[in-house]
This record gives sequence, C-alpha cells and structure tokens, in this order.
Amino acid sequence: MARRNVSRRFKHRGNRTHGGGNTKNRRGKGNRGGVGRAGYHKHNWLRTIKEEGTNKKDKGLSGFHNPTRKIYATLSLQELDRVLSEGKIPKNDQGLFQVSLPKTKILSGGTLSHKAAVKAYAFSAKAKEKIEKAGGTTATD
Repeated sequence: MARRNVSRRFKHRGNRTHGGGNTKNRRGKGNRGGVGRAGYHKHNWLRTIKEEGTNKKDKGLSGFHNPTRKIYATLSLQELDRVLSEGKIPKNDQGLFQVSLPKTKILSGGTLSHKAAVKAYAFSAKAKEKIEKAGGTTATD
C-alpha cells in the first residue's frame, strides 16, 4: 500500500520542544553557530570551500550597477557592407538599401561601398560621416 505523505509539522504539535530536544538546548542563541560569516574558517568550512572566489571585489562587482540598464549590440561598417553585398537586404524605391537596426550602435570600422538608409539606436561620429560620404542617410530611433 502506498505511503501517505503527511507533513511533519503535525508530529510535534503536542510536544513543547518541537523536536529540539531538552528545553535547555534552544535557550538563548547558543545553538546557531554565529551570525553572518562567523565560523567560515572553523565549523562552516564547507561553506567557505563552496563559495571560494565569489568575493564581489574578485569579480569587479563592487559599486553601483544599474538594474534597468539597456545593453545594445555593436556593428561595424565592414560587417554591414558584407551583409549588403550578399544581397540579403532589399533596396527601396530610391535605390537605397533600407537597414533598420533598433538596438544597435553603428561603429566606423571598415568602409561602406553601398548607398544605404540606415536607422539605428546610435552612430559613432566617423560612422555617420562615412555613411553619408557613400551617399546614404542616417537616422536614430
């Protein structure tokens, strides 16, 4: 017959120590082993081994970190030119490649040999200059 899984909290309902042994055993704060990182080199040594290297300063995590920070990708002009030359992006009525990259910053690495209307989150100053020199336009979101 299957065993019934009854909660163990009912086991000690009539017992004044609730599984703590003698009434002296839980008196005061003597059974806790310390507060915070107390005993990390004595009775809590296994915790020390498990958390080894998790010091915030070791990982560069000290200081303020914005929890709602937005992370944007980067794309160089060389990579953009390679995608345009492969023909994966269609041209619009004016003969420009219509490129929309809403969460990307365009960087100036390389050259752009195609006319493109590029819409992105941000542009570096040189990238904007190179796109307009190639006959394209830039717009930010």
